[in-house]
Amino acid sequence: MPAIDNTSKKREIELVMRQPQRAAQKKLDYPEETPGSRLAAKARKLASKLTPEQRREHFNGAMTMIYGGAKEATLARR
Repeated sequence: MPAIDNTSKKREIELVMRQPQRAAQKKLDYPEETPGSRLAAKARKLASKLTPEQRREHFNGAMTMIYGGAKEATLARR
């Protein structure tokens, strides 16, 4: 029974399937400060001064806005 030589086929496949070369990464040029970053900093500063009760009130209002008043159903799944 003759021996089957599979190595030559395997070598051909390896030569065809080359690894993709990575493109040079673009250098992102962002400004240090924008109106949005200033507004976000102000919002974080105000939010850090909230009491736990005020935080809960704001959270409940946000959940009502997102889920349309189904706050109890969403909290029960936790």
